[in-house]
Amino acid sequence: MSGSCNDKNYGGGFILKQIKGYLMIALAGSLWGTVGLFGKIFFSYGFDPKLVVFCRLFVGFIIMFIFILCKDKKLLKLDKKGLKYTALIGIFSQAFFNLLYFEAIKRTTISTAVVLLYTSPIFLIIMGRIFYKELLTPIKISALFLCIIGCFLTVTGGSFDTLNINSLGLLMGIGAGFNYALFTIISKAIIDDYHPLTIILYGFLFGWIFLLPFCNPLNLLHVKYSLNLVVSIVSLGLFPTVLAYILYITGLSYGIEASKAGIICSMEIVVAVIISCLFFGEVILGVKLLGIIMALGSICIVQFDKYVIFFNKKQENIDEVL
Repeated sequence: MSGSCNDKNYGGGFILKQIKGYLMIALAGSLWGTVGLFGKIFFSYGFDPKLVVFCRLFVGFIIMFIFILCKDKKLLKLDKKGLKYTALIGIFSQAFFNLLYFEAIKRTTISTAVVLLYTSPIFLIIMGRIFYKELLTPIKISALFLCIIGCFLTVTGGSFDTLNINSLGLLMGIGAGFNYALFTIISKAIIDDYHPLTIILYGFLFGWIFLLPFCNPLNLLHVKYSLNLVVSIVSLGLFPTVLAYILYITGLSYGIEASKAGIICSMEIVVAVIISCLFFGEVILGVKLLGIIMALGSICIVQFDKYVIFFNKKQENIDEVL
């Protein structure tokens, strides 16, 4: 039987659903872009980076747990398969990713670490091809190159002098990019079997538990709390953590390819740079502005890939009828 251009894989309704997924992932990336602002706040209070990560995952877990208790307690149930996959997410894509990322910052520079982190779309394209048989289309590859170059220009202003590369820092930065990509790859493997809220909840749980040996949460007892700090802690756990991950994993559930999700998430860097401009007086002109335009362009370009496949499929169906 010949296919129809309205079938579940290529129909107009499916494309609209994909657009919704793209927007959710872009919004998730935008929320992740605010993490640097929160980091500045916590560092001003003397927080260690590892303690900030612990607060983020622990508070995120508490918020998710309370929300699920109120929404549907059944979402707390998880079988052995779900525990295994969410443990992998928590250990690699939450705890291990953050540890490598902050160590890369410590051993190099923030700009270097961010550029290395955005090797993740490369890993996503490779793993998406291996595990999910995603096509390596010309549009997707073009968007990838535009994304990487745009991120580099946005972060560095086009100057290699801002980069500080050493062997261990390089490996840690690339390792952070790989573990960052693993969240998407692992999540896609179970997104059809478990509710997104359940996956996120247990991912946070395993994440902060695994972080315990690397940080000292008891230091939180010696912090002089103010209303501003408490609001910042709750906001960190809510906006760039709970809401961002809910949007991202829900976007993935709408059939967004892993490789495309990595490119769309470059919104994170764009938002981070804009925040630096608004709050810390960083100037966005010339090469940096070009980088932002290129990063945004890559997000737009990658979405045309689905339309090309749709119209090619439609043409095939017409040819079959003729």
